[in-house]
Amino acid sequence: MKRLCLFLLVLPLALGAEEKPKKDFTKLVPVEGSVVCLGCELEADGADAQCTLHSKHAQALKDGDGRLWNVLDNKRGHVLRSNEKLRGKTLRVHAWKYDKAQTLEVWKYEVKDGDKWTIYSYCDN
Repeated sequence: MKRLCLFLLVLPLALGAEEKPKKDFTKLVPVEGSVVCLGCELEADGADAQCTLHSKHAQALKDGDGRLWNVLDNKRGHVLRSNEKLRGKTLRVHAWKYDKAQTLEVWKYEVKDGDKWTIYSYCDN
């Protein structure tokens, strides 16, 4: 049994599995916009989004051009997708943009409150 466990631990190394690539922070860009319910925004354009049925009003970022940006649902982006207290607020999201999927992978974000910005970022601790 010990040999099997050791084999399973070493197997990915033997097969040439590589480490997850490090993020390129030079490609991190700020995107400013307001947090909206993605389904409700699409319903206003005629879509049958049914956002109350399955997605529970999953949120997105609507930029100054009216473009909707999905937020990647990972440990840093989940709060932007799900915290309804952010809906309607202006945010500056520092993220990696994936234009082909119109998706933002969040690194950190700032919430505008009057003339000041409050920074929020995910902490592993």
